[in-house]
Amino acid sequence: MFLKIITEADLVRKYRNLFVRGLKTLMVEKLQVRLGHLGASTASQVIWSDNLGIWMAHEKGKASPYNHAFGIGKPLPGSFLAASCEINFPVGGIDRRIGGAFARDRRGQIFVVHRGKIGGGRKGIGKSLFDSHYRGVWALMDDGDQETVVAVIGLLKSERFPRQLAHFVHKIGHIKAEANTASPQTMLSFAEVSFREEWTGNRQGDFFRDMAGLCDQGIVIRDLYHTLKTAGFRVGNDPFRDLFLVDNQDRIRAIFHVKADTLPISLQEGVTQLLLQSLNIPHRTRLFLALPAPPEAELWRRLSKMNVDPLIYAWRGEKAIFPDLVSRLHRETIPTKTEHKENE
Repeated sequence: MFLKIITEADLVRKYRNLFVRGLKTLMVEKLQVRLGHLGASTASQVIWSDNLGIWMAHEKGKASPYNHAFGIGKPLPGSFLAASCEINFPVGGIDRRIGGAFARDRRGQIFVVHRGKIGGGRKGIGKSLFDSHYRGVWALMDDGDQETVVAVIGLLKSERFPRQLAHFVHKIGHIKAEANTASPQTMLSFAEVSFREEWTGNRQGDFFRDMAGLCDQGIVIRDLYHTLKTAGFRVGNDPFRDLFLVDNQDRIRAIFHVKADTLPISLQEGVTQLLLQSLNIPHRTRLFLALPAPPEAELWRRLSKMNVDPLIYAWRGEKAIFPDLVSRLHRETIPTKTEHKENE
């Protein structure tokens, strides 16, 4: 069993306080709004974070349950707000009607998890939408007298937890926004190359990996995206590729796949994914496997024959950095957007 739910009231209260304190350090602007929807709203105060791009409303003091609402985009004072998602916790015990919970792994690490009850007040918005569309970290949790598959939001005591939670909120918001659109997510025009938050993460559960590392995966992808975008490259993603670069002829010139560890099975999976993602591309495409550390030399010597290059990232505070990546891409003569315009 990977995770075990925490039911003791004193521990839930302790971890809930850590949960709120860790987020409030990055949420510095208070705004008075009406929370709910037109015709059924209450006056509330939300706190906003420019760094995270989300707002939070929470009940102070004792509550049953502990309620926390989150949304995307800076609210206007006095506006009506509907939450993108709620991450609520029972005050103790097990209450499967409530979405959030704290859980412990075999090493004693504490995670915030979600049962997928995202609500929304509209037909088609609920747990079934979450189960079918959410791509992220999944785990099997000892849930008292049963086992439950839950989404793992993040590692509570990690310095990157606020970003992990914001990543979750953004993904739920985008999933809800796309729920009633007619356009299938698999369609993408390279003339409108874009980055979609809800496409980051795994499709299925991965119950036998390090949960803490996997919770960082979406952050690494986003930081890699910003590194490439800032350097002027045309960069996007789709349901099958973590990230890719497109040249001025709308050809994919580089594909990136991110892994959270360097276990042999992860390296093999990463290389396999990159090869599959490049199968139908008629021209030579650079394939990069982003890793948190250099792989074991002999294993990588065998895998590197597949035309896959390792891309080692490091952490600078809460951000992933990619030394020498931009210069490597320029050596590969992959044009930036500026170079596109000069060639036109």
